[in-house]
Amino acid sequence: MSARSAQPDTAHARAIFTPARKLGLALTAVLYAGGAVAILAVVDDRTLRVATSLPWSLVATLLALSLVNYAVRAWRWVRFGDYLGFRVPAARNVVYYLSGFCLTSTPGKAGEAIRLWFLKTGHGIGYVRSLPLMLADRIVDMWAILLLALVSIAGFAEYHWQGAALGLLITASSIPVLFPLQFQPVLRWVHGCAPRRGRWIVRARRVLRVMSTLRSWRTYGLTLIPTVGGWLAECAALFLLLQHFGSDISLVNATFVFSFSIIVGAVSMLPGGLGSTEATLVILLRTLGVDLDQALAVTAIIRITTFWFAVLIGLLLMPAAFSAVRVAAKDVLRGEDNT
Repeated sequence: MSARSAQPDTAHARAIFTPARKLGLALTAVLYAGGAVAILAVVDDRTLRVATSLPWSLVATLLALSLVNYAVRAWRWVRFGDYLGFRVPAARNVVYYLSGFCLTSTPGKAGEAIRLWFLKTGHGIGYVRSLPLMLADRIVDMWAILLLALVSIAGFAEYHWQGAALGLLITASSIPVLFPLQFQPVLRWVHGCAPRRGRWIVRARRVLRVMSTLRSWRTYGLTLIPTVGGWLAECAALFLLLQHFGSDISLVNATFVFSFSIIVGAVSMLPGGLGSTEATLVILLRTLGVDLDQALAVTAIIRITTFWFAVLIGLLLMPAAFSAVRVAAKDVLRGEDNT
């Protein structure tokens, strides 16, 4: 490849972090800041005073427990990529994953698919190969949270049928992940009904074939155990917060409150589960006898130190992720020039 022909490609690599994308990141940050101001405007003074009076040692502990969860999930993302044969440096892949938290507050967490764009743009990994990574990542999270909810549901007899319904829903959504090749006949039937969608059917078949390479005990089994521990850390954060406020609630009950609320938020498909997760937390805490004002304060604090802390990390790392993609794209182009 000549120097002249290489120049436009290098310029394209530099253009990954374009002014338009910088503007998009800035607007996202402004939007989140505006949301924070709106929340502060509607939160009553008593709840705000309670939240700001927390000891720094407790705040640090809550954030550290959240970091445990994020670290486990980032490790799992890297492991899944390794199983799929992605040759992406672990450090860069971790940055891609954590920066995706920036867009967690989108419907169904769809914005987190930007991680796949990072893999495609910086490392040439097409969406057909990377989509199974995102699907496996999501489903293992749901399995872990569901296990925690089912193990700790004993003290909430009135929620047994809701737990069973959510369990069935998650199990049904797991079938394509666990048995991807069994859906090949379904795709053939769809192709017969809609032959003009042949290109999409072919891509879906490829996704299923890639997904089948992840179906083994070493991928789902060995990553599920640490994932349960990661989410249990955030359940423990809720428990510690309740203990600080003098609530006589066990770790088992706190685990159900947190895990069940996360599942409800995920199933609702609302942006980041906002509203549904918080409402469920308050309702369950009230069921345990927690005072309403205290339940509101605990809910606000635990969501800030788990969900919004992740969003903040994503915002801070997003520029680094774009820079890493730009460097990776240059490396690919440099390698092509040398061949």
